[in-house]
Amino acid sequence: MKKTVRAYALDILRRQESEGGYLNLMLNHALQTANLSSQDADFLTRLVYLVVSHQLYLDHWINPIIQGKRVRPLEKTVLRMSLCQMLFFDRVPTYAIIDEAVALVKARRGKQAAGFMNALLHQLTEIKCDWVEGKDIDETWSINYSHPIWLVKLLRRQYGDETALKILQANQKTPSLAARVNRLVTSKEAFLKQYPDCENGRLAQDAVLLKKGFQAYAEAYQRGEITIQDEASQYVSEFLDPPTGLVLDLCSAPGSKTCHLASLMRNQGTIKAFDLYQHKIALVKENAQRLKATNIEAQVYDATQLSHILPDGCADAILLDAPCSGLGVLGRKPEIRYHDSGVLDEVEQLQRQLLSVSYYLLKNNGKMVYSTCTLNKKENEKNIAWFLSQHPQMVLCEQRTIQPFEFGTDGFYMAKMVKKDEEHI
Repeated sequence: MKKTVRAYALDILRRQESEGGYLNLMLNHALQTANLSSQDADFLTRLVYLVVSHQLYLDHWINPIIQGKRVRPLEKTVLRMSLCQMLFFDRVPTYAIIDEAVALVKARRGKQAAGFMNALLHQLTEIKCDWVEGKDIDETWSINYSHPIWLVKLLRRQYGDETALKILQANQKTPSLAARVNRLVTSKEAFLKQYPDCENGRLAQDAVLLKKGFQAYAEAYQRGEITIQDEASQYVSEFLDPPTGLVLDLCSAPGSKTCHLASLMRNQGTIKAFDLYQHKIALVKENAQRLKATNIEAQVYDATQLSHILPDGCADAILLDAPCSGLGVLGRKPEIRYHDSGVLDEVEQLQRQLLSVSYYLLKNNGKMVYSTCTLNKKENEKNIAWFLSQHPQMVLCEQRTIQPFEFGTDGFYMAKMVKKDEEHI
């Protein structure tokens, strides 16, 4: 029997919840191997992302129905999938949702479990799911926007209620599909003339918004004319405005920003790109080859140890796009919101290590950009304040936070600094 699109969704959701990992990678693997129609592929993608991004809201209505009953994780996932379709898939009739769910459980767990699922689903259809009033604003927003309470509290504390609410609402929407036009191969004008359905980007100078999905532009991608990259991510390389000397990209994989630096430098100068793992550096090299970026030297190395292989003061410019908690990309990677809050303190120490290494590698009058795709100020503004206090030679030129609700992009933070001569401090 041919595997149904909902069976693929169930397997992806169960695997993500039990093993962790990135939802987009699991989904991409399924799309590449399942031989689905474009309609089924769109349905699968939408269903998987909506279930994860609305999980706490779905569970709010499901939990009272299953309380005291022996419901296995697989069955709860099927309930989430079914309620999600009832709420967000207007063209799918309720009877079809129930029939598909019951058949799915019967195939996996047997006839008795299928009968149990049928009863639970009919109870779900009797519930009117609406706005939920929690005991306070934290719980109310947590349930309705499916963000854990610790994250709601963090956003309210750091940004105030008005901005925090806009962030939560933006995270429930899928960011625009953006591409960067590669100046080394073509121009934005030429690309837009060839693909008039695309739109100019709203933020980054080389950005275009793709309106038909990736497959419509696959040939342009293979020719190296474009690469898929969020606009806020593109803006980071522009923010650095790299010189044509020696530029270091300390945490370079998968190479999107590295190749953008090469494009801005017109393949002049040298970019030394580093990352921890061979398979990640392979991605950097693969992208560089496709995008005709010839001034990139990519190698596996721990960036916190770069002082062992590079002399102090060697770099004209440094891009430190640091590992982070990812709280700016919750629209694109909704599973991140359910990570343990303890990861914030762990990553902050690594970021400070990388900042300290960057200081010694940067030459006097050299410039650097520190960037993250998180909105957590402890990883952003507070890290930079600490760094500047440790190194009086470093001067902050500009810092910017791009919120996900501003341009329909990921959320990003970036700080641009210059290392002054000691005599000019």
